[in-house]
Amino acid sequence: MYRRLNRAYALASLQFLLVVAASAGSLLHAQGHVFRWGTANTGAIQVITYAILNDHYTVPGGKSIISPDNCGSMRAFSTITDQSPGITPDVAAQQLREAFAIWESVAAVKFIHVDDAERANIVIGAADQPSGRAFTNLSYLTNQDSQPVSKALGKSDEYPSHAHTGQPETVAEIEQAYVCLNPTLPWKAGFDGNLRIYDLKYTFTHEIGHAIGLDHPGKTGAVMAYRYDESVPKLSPSDIAAVQSIYGPNLTVTPPNTKLPGVNQPLPATSFIRD
Repeated sequence: MYRRLNRAYALASLQFLLVVAASAGSLLHAQGHVFRWGTANTGAIQVITYAILNDHYTVPGGKSIISPDNCGSMRAFSTITDQSPGITPDVAAQQLREAFAIWESVAAVKFIHVDDAERANIVIGAADQPSGRAFTNLSYLTNQDSQPVSKALGKSDEYPSHAHTGQPETVAEIEQAYVCLNPTLPWKAGFDGNLRIYDLKYTFTHEIGHAIGLDHPGKTGAVMAYRYDESVPKLSPSDIAAVQSIYGPNLTVTPPNTKLPGVNQPLPATSFIRD
């Protein structure tokens, strides 16, 4: 009982800060909640584990899920590069690790690889029934009945990916997150101006943002924007402000390593990203 009261108090203490940030549209909100890993921003590093799938995986039943159509069934991570000549699974895994490091450099989070997908906080693989580019899904802890939000993290149009009514929202603790990429499409490592093929690090960085509680702030100008945008070579101020409003800043890295694929000059090109 004491632990439950502590958790409730910690979540309540964050509610005002997170709702203010969510009102700007940069935090994910659905079912009357905003979402985060852990229960409180205490100044300590929030450790988040992840697993790279080596086999088929199905999201377990009985969970409070934001969007049941997203990443409900996944296959091995290595199949992501099946249609990508010159990009090996090892290269894709390195791009993923670098994407995690980008978020670590600006926020008080630490991502640690584990082998067991059942116990991992974030599970990453290839979409078993791909319909877009890349998607993220969340399950979360709640004492309330919930209704799934269809494609809450999969819109590529000009409408918000959530129905925010302006009413006060509570903070929900994320239980598990699922990230999946389409293995039937080609991928690349680095920007080259070709918007028909998406960069893996950029895509992973965007999807990890969803997996830690961020939403689309708008069309373009940020990694978390809903268009794939090669004119954005690093996390934007809005990306950084959003993640720090949840987890606080990383005070150990100066300057932040926010850079995405290596380009000397931003490329003036954008395209829709499905997530």
